Amino acid sequence: MTRTIESFNWFYTVFVCLVSIFITARGHDYGSECAQDIPHNVGFLPHRDNCSTNPITSSRVKKLRDLFDRNGIDAYLISTEDAHFRHRSSPHDSRLAAISGFPGSVGVAVVTRTRLVLWSDGRAFSAASESVDCEWELFRKGGPGVPTMTTWMKQELNGYVIGACPTYLSSVWWRNFETSFFNSRIQLKVIENDLVEEIWTDNRPPENSVTINALPTQFSGRSWQDKIRDMCTEMEKMGVDVLVISDLDESPWLFNMRSFEFGFRPHFFAYAIIDRQRNAARLYLHNHTSILTRKPSDPDIHITIKEHLNTDIHGNCLPKSTEKDGDYSGSCMVTDGGVQSCTVDTDACLQVREYDIKAVIEDIREVSSRPQTRKVWVSIFCNQAIYSAVPEAKIYQALTPVAMNKFIRNPVETKGMIESNYVDAAAAIRFFAKLENEIKQGKDWTVFQAFHDIANYRKQIPYFRSPAFRTLTGSGPSAAHLYNLPTRERSRRITTKEIFMQDTGGQYLNSGTTDLTRTFHYGTPTDQEKEIYTRVLMALVDMSKLVWPKGRTGHDIDAVARHHLWEIGMDYSHETGHSIGSYGGVTEGPAKISSSMSQFLSDVPFHASIFTPDENKYRFPDPSDIPLEDNVFLTAEPGFYQVGKIGIRLENVNRVQPVLGLKYQNTTQCRFLGFEPITLIPFEPNLIIYDMLSLPQIEWINGYHQTVLKKIVPILKDFKDDDAIRWVQERTQPIKR
Repeated sequence: MTRTIESFNWFYTVFVCLVSIFITARGHDYGSECAQDIPHNVGFLPHRDNCSTNPITSSRVKKLRDLFDRNGIDAYLISTEDAHFRHRSSPHDSRLAAISGFPGSVGVAVVTRTRLVLWSDGRAFSAASESVDCEWELFRKGGPGVPTMTTWMKQELNGYVIGACPTYLSSVWWRNFETSFFNSRIQLKVIENDLVEEIWTDNRPPENSVTINALPTQFSGRSWQDKIRDMCTEMEKMGVDVLVISDLDESPWLFNMRSFEFGFRPHFFAYAIIDRQRNAARLYLHNHTSILTRKPSDPDIHITIKEHLNTDIHGNCLPKSTEKDGDYSGSCMVTDGGVQSCTVDTDACLQVREYDIKAVIEDIREVSSRPQTRKVWVSIFCNQAIYSAVPEAKIYQALTPVAMNKFIRNPVETKGMIESNYVDAAAAIRFFAKLENEIKQGKDWTVFQAFHDIANYRKQIPYFRSPAFRTLTGSGPSAAHLYNLPTRERSRRITTKEIFMQDTGGQYLNSGTTDLTRTFHYGTPTDQEKEIYTRVLMALVDMSKLVWPKGRTGHDIDAVARHHLWEIGMDYSHETGHSIGSYGGVTEGPAKISSSMSQFLSDVPFHASIFTPDENKYRFPDPSDIPLEDNVFLTAEPGFYQVGKIGIRLENVNRVQPVLGLKYQNTTQCRFLGFEPITLIPFEPNLIIYDMLSLPQIEWINGYHQTVLKKIVPILKDFKDDDAIRWVQERTQPIKR
């Protein structure tokens, strides 16, 4: 393989240079946000002699190699994962970026004594070619002729001892590497203390130190004490005595706490251990004594974490027998008038200890070693250090009961999600109405301005706390980027001559997370633009009015959204929908609507770039195989994108709910489910070819628009925004054939 690859070095170098020139030329035609991706027919970039070297990363590579002899290894494995299987969750944990300059969120590299080789997904491949040192060899997953990482390693590193830190590699991948190397002369060696962390002593960003706020039960709907009881019930069903919580979206939900440690996701670094037999729980937090006593940073929260968790200032369990205001514990009933009668439960408490992965591992090892401990439940996404701390006979590895319980919303969370999406839609409508009016008046607008301006309307909503993600905004060909993130310097104008698209969302204290996309044209669109938009709208409508038997999955219903595009030879390269958190992650497991188990965009799942099919023995669950249940919330977001030309997407958040009154429902035992859209924003009449719509589709759109008028116009009246009201009324006129 080495000789084959080297024989093509000259060809690839020349070809990539020509591609770069071509892309640059097109960039002048289409604007500074034009597509920069290297085409799919390029899968490998070898050592490059004509690029500069980064002295910082080169020095770190040398220091890393200097540690090989002391550790008895010939190579070292580095990924973008942190200790929680998050990819680059914080700059402090960007280990692969520190050693290579790699800018992407998904990548795995192997450093040998003489070579530097990195596998990345398609999104990062082009950017990596411009940012990593010349001596790095780059492989793009799914590229033509690209070997899997393990195939390359067995051919090129035969007889090597390859070191890896189990804290920063998932247990699933670790065991697959062991499977791959079992009959080879490669040895995978445990390096307890990560070597990158050992040499990364210069300019390493500090760990975040942010305030964690309690989430009152009036917003969470159930106390953390009751949630732990729920977890113990699920553990008992599975014959499990200990539950280890390592996924970063789980502790915030379980313990009713939120913190924006990772930008727009209200999560924080934490581990937790629940010991069912001893009726005990332990939570591990950074700077725990400070976090426990720190004044809340949220103006609507008036209780410290110490009080919330019933601990003393050191994190020791301190149960309270006196009743308190029901706002902060117990579970709640919900009526049309709001949250009512929160019950009180203050006796339960837990220990809080310092976030230290070695201490966590030791505690897991101790509780696992007890003779009375039958099984220990660990997440399917846990790292190898956690997995190996439990005796093999006692491991139960699966999606945790936290993941499945937070997936199905309680009444308070349901109410908060619906109300937040309504007011968020009103904020978006106010912005869209102003933007259209000013564009048609000839005022100068850029996508960067639009990216920022929509936030001003959300800030007027009392419970708004943060964007849900960095708003994606594009115009014309820049809308074709799935991740169209404008900057002040690279910002295309919004005009009446081309499509404008915005994907945006917000985080709300009352258990709401929103995610919406709308596409507009303020002038005279082409026939092709209108046909594609109409087909995307038809896809959204058909998905929205779909009825399916309970127990079906996102994989089962995905094709419903795609078939209108398939009819004319088009498709989109992302999931049709994803589950969404409640004041949580905008894409928060466990489910999605998709025909592929790919966790990341592009042509193939990333694991297929690492392992051959027979080596991929241990697998992450396919989110599209999770059954859809009552009171879960998912997006529906069909679209179409042609690089350098056009991008169209429509997206609503939907609540899954029972469907009754079907014609022959009494003849079957099946329960049926369907979607209730809670994103309520009119569609773009300027882009719709009405004759393409079927009568049921027209009826659905008319009904949807009536709901917009009923639910959103009163909110707009509260804001006294007459322009936005007129904008809605003009766009919700009944469609007639």
